[in-house]
Amino acid sequence: MTINIPARAIPIFICMALALSIPYSTAVGQQHGETQVRIAPDIRAIPSAGLQYELPNGWKAENQENGNVFLTFEEGAANVTFVFDENYPGVVEGMKGGLKEQLTDIKFDGAAKEDTHNGMKHISESGTGMMKGVKIIWSIDVLKATKHVTILTFGVEEVLQKHVDEYSKFISSLKKSN
Repeated sequence: MTINIPARAIPIFICMALALSIPYSTAVGQQHGETQVRIAPDIRAIPSAGLQYELPNGWKAENQENGNVFLTFEEGAANVTFVFDENYPGVVEGMKGGLKEQLTDIKFDGAAKEDTHNGMKHISESGTGMMKGVKIIWSIDVLKATKHVTILTFGVEEVLQKHVDEYSKFISSLKKSN
């Protein structure tokens, strides 16, 4: 089955990702002021967090006023939000609360998993849900670089599947910066 999303619906997905990252920050009332910088044409670093990544072609990146770094592709139908806070359990719970408020038929793929990613401690959870009749895939990942970095990936299933190779390359590129 093919799902066609009207262009006017795309901003909904951008707002959804923003909303999912807000509950924790608003409740705590902290602003972190993280900033990403370019260290090569497609390589971005977040020096204060000790993290770098390669930005895939066609993706957009912005530093948000609340200190988050927000990546989007496919006109916002899929996005990745970096949140920087040492109280990552609170951030994760805030994100899960946002998911539960915004998605219907939310499903978790199982318990959180712990491993390492490029030498960093890594904790991950993922699942699916429905938003206005469209299947959404989400994941919440925590990496321990210089700081804890919580990463929310959120997007339309069809869009994420279409970009699975570049998303995999992006994930592989996440590493500690020098």
